[in-house]
Amino acid sequence: MKNILLMISIIFHTVVPAEVEVWDCNELKGAKIVSSDGEYLGTLGPSWESDSIYNEYSEYSSEWGSNSIYNEYSDYGSDYSNASVFNEYASDPPKIINEDNEEIGLLSVGPDWDDERKHPEDIKYTCDWD
Repeated sequence: MKNILLMISIIFHTVVPAEVEVWDCNELKGAKIVSSDGEYLGTLGPSWESDSIYNEYSEYSSEWGSNSIYNEYSDYGSDYSNASVFNEYASDPPKIINEDNEEIGLLSVGPDWDDERKHPEDIKYTCDWD
């Protein structure tokens, strides 16, 4: 009996990966992405918005822009930089700042157990901003 209770306890206390939920989209829309060193890196929102990181014509979504998270050679897009969205172990990924100027999370691919971190592709597809 103790073994069964232990197994049930383990199952219910297992860490669930952070996910973006549909109801998060209203709060995320228009939120600014700001690096740990204060650089503006664009906004979250539909691909037609000019500063959106999902707008393929925006400097903030380009593969060459110095302030683009999609530039793998920049501090914000490198797999190795501590300021990068795409380094799952980054200690200082960009902040997500809402319209009230409050930090509401971090833009980062991981780690999965950290529910403060939001994956940019999860946001894009959950909020239908592609």
